[in-house]
Amino acid sequence: MEGIREAFRIRLHREYLQFKESMLVQDRLEMYECCYRIDVYRNLYEIMSGLAERVPVSMLEMLYGKESLLDWLYESWIKVDDSYYGGLRWHVERTLLDLGLHGKEGGTDGRDEDREAADGRGD
Repeated sequence: MEGIREAFRIRLHREYLQFKESMLVQDRLEMYECCYRIDVYRNLYEIMSGLAERVPVSMLEMLYGKESLLDWLYESWIKVDDSYYGGLRWHVERTLLDLGLHGKEGGTDGRDEDREAADGRGD
C-alpha cells in the first residue's frame, strides 16, 4: 500500500522537475508570460503531493497510470472561473475601506453604513 504512494510521489516529482526544466530553457519574455502557469503547476504539485497520503490506493493507481497528470490538471483548471483575483480584489477593497473608516488611530469616522454595505449587511 505504501509502495504505490511512494511511487506516485516519485512520478509526480519527476513530472514537476521536467516541467521546471522546460520553463528554464525559455527566453525571459516567454518565461514572464508563463508565470501564471508556473505558479499553478507548483501549487498543483504541492496539492497532489499532500493528497497522495490521503486518497485511496485505487485512486492513486488510476492517477499513476494517467499520462501528464500535471498538464491534465492545469488544462482542467484554466477552464474554471478562477476566484483568486476576485478574492484578492475583495481583500484590497476591504482593507482600504477599513483604513478609511478607522484611520491611523483605529477609531471610526461615523460611516458605519459604508462598512455594513461592504459586508453585504446594509441595504
